[in-house]
Amino acid sequence: MSDVPSSVPDLEVLAASLRADASDIGVFFQVLGGKLLGSMPGAVELDREGGLFKKVHPIKRIVVRAGDDLFEAELQRGAVSCRHAHAVGGFALSEETGLDQWLRALVGVLASQVQSSAQASAVLRSLVT
Repeated sequence: MSDVPSSVPDLEVLAASLRADASDIGVFFQVLGGKLLGSMPGAVELDREGGLFKKVHPIKRIVVRAGDDLFEAELQRGAVSCRHAHAVGGFALSEETGLDQWLRALVGVLASQVQSSAQASAVLRSLVT
């Protein structure tokens, strides 16, 4: 029997939903950043494009701090570069990843936190709605 509550969406379904939403990467990145910030306001930092005369300031970088993990994603010229760092014994082990792998790792970390946090469960649910 699994320790993860049944209210947590299946990780494969969640990852598939996120991939389906990624068909227009620019729009997907804005939606993902907004959903993460809305669900985890203290753990998510968004960097936006500047410009004094711009009416819209789209998200260009997402940083998520989840326990010992740090997730960074940056949108540049229609492509997303991702990094995942995990602190072990005072050292951060960092790796460059693809967007799909980054999303899976983020969902995996949040799913492991669901056991002790109702907020992490709410974040997972909000990502698929």
